[in-house]
Amino acid sequence: MSWRPPYEDESQARDARLDPLRERAAILTSSRDLDATLFLRMETYWPQASGHLWWRQWSEPHESPHGYMVFTNGEFDDWVVYPNALDEELVLWSQNKVRYAGELLDAVWLDDEASRHVREHVLGLDSL
Repeated sequence: MSWRPPYEDESQARDARLDPLRERAAILTSSRDLDATLFLRMETYWPQASGHLWWRQWSEPHESPHGYMVFTNGEFDDWVVYPNALDEELVLWSQNKVRYAGELLDAVWLDDEASRHVREHVLGLDSL
């Protein structure tokens, strides 16, 4: 039992289905002027299975996409796709759609260079 999950062993959580979307950006458009730039980063999570304080036990790790969105009006939002919704989101993303706030947005996925630009210059995120 440990106070924290074993962060050094993230490799066992890697989900190959997420590989095409790792560190990937997209331009999102909608019919309601809900236009944005999206950046996806995969993160590893260990849900707490039981215990409290230093008597914690952790479940198996899983990877979840963390979406960062910058809207054309300057607003920002971020969200995480939890495991129970991942399959459905992957289907939408493969169809160039992204669900946000109950609306389906059209997505144009950017190449590596453009995604790197969004990560570094639009969002100011470090590379992994």
